[in-house]
Amino acid sequence: MATHKTSAWPLAQAYVALIVYASLYPFAGWRDQGISPWAFLFSALPKYWTGFDVAANLAGYAPLGFLVALSFLRRRRERVVTTNKKAIAVATLAGAMLSFCMESLQTYLPSRVPSNVDLALNALGALC
Repeated sequence: MATHKTSAWPLAQAYVALIVYASLYPFAGWRDQGISPWAFLFSALPKYWTGFDVAANLAGYAPLGFLVALSFLRRRRERVVTTNKKAIAVATLAGAMLSFCMESLQTYLPSRVPSNVDLALNALGALC
């Protein structure tokens, strides 16, 4: 199996760092609020959301999905159709897992609000 040199993987790692920074900023006031970190998964849908929130969540994870898929494609040498499907699946799963971690950690930041809608939009952004 031949691999190709690509900058997609280091760029994806840098983009993950950017997402972590944006998701957990201002990094202050960490505390246990007595809520399970994954309680947001079973919460009711938010009453208020804006088009900006939707666009920001979709657009925030789309570059990550692209970079992870590209990095996966550049490292594999298989049939193109099979590889494309795998690359999309890996990119979507990676985006969803990162989003789940970020939303869970936001439970400990009083200035942040974890949301099941954000999780879904982030995963959809990675898929796009």
